[in-house]
Amino acid sequence: MRHNRLTKAIPKAAARKTPVALAVNAELVRFWKRLVLFFFFFLCVFCPLGGVRRYVCCCSFDDDAFARTPACIHSFIHSIQYNSLHFISREQQKAVVVLTGTAGVAGTLTLTQEDPSGATTVVGDITGLEPGKHGLHVHEFGDTTNGCMSTGPHFNPNNMTHGAPTDAIRHAGDLGNVIADAGGCKFTIKDMQIPLTGKNSIVGRAFVIHELEDDLGKGDNSEIGTQGKTSSTTGNAGARLACGVVGLTPS
Repeated sequence: MRHNRLTKAIPKAAARKTPVALAVNAELVRFWKRLVLFFFFFLCVFCPLGGVRRYVCCCSFDDDAFARTPACIHSFIHSIQYNSLHFISREQQKAVVVLTGTAGVAGTLTLTQEDPSGATTVVGDITGLEPGKHGLHVHEFGDTTNGCMSTGPHFNPNNMTHGAPTDAIRHAGDLGNVIADAGGCKFTIKDMQIPLTGKNSIVGRAFVIHELEDDLGKGDNSEIGTQGKTSSTTGNAGARLACGVVGLTPS
């Protein structure tokens, strides 16, 4: 009889406590939801990390938004990984290159990157070139102590072979050809693989303008010259006429 009374009493006690427990649990869940959302809202508004506002602002202060929080967290982590541990502002980045050489070739390049995940625009004005196509590349080093020869090979962080700017397989520094005429050489290039921020930033590296047309990796690989002249490494673009180091300027 006593056992029966206990078993009957337990559901009654549980019934009396369940609404209170549920109310407390629901309130705690709402509290933690709002705490997490406040954290991401704070990052969205105040954090200076590049890309954080862009990715975290999908969160807002409502219960439905909590369901989107995992996606927000994923995008936030992706943003941090993209910036490669650099605390980068989303402000526009600008750089300049002053090209100098020994063959009467000179010029300036202005580089602009509006967003850390966007393309870099190169606006160039070069004088002294023979009419025709000339290979333009970003080289690995910003060392000009021995003229343009000490700038090293093409910038190639992904260990690819030489190619065209539109190829999937290419050096990051492969920018194809620019065209000169009797009035000089003016051009605009947009490229995703020459950022001014992040681990593959080209700041401190060198632009080089070459004597010949770049064959874009589609030419002869058998002809070896003093500069390691092969299509798969240099595009057979010939001598280095002028070069300059990429330096940041005020945005």
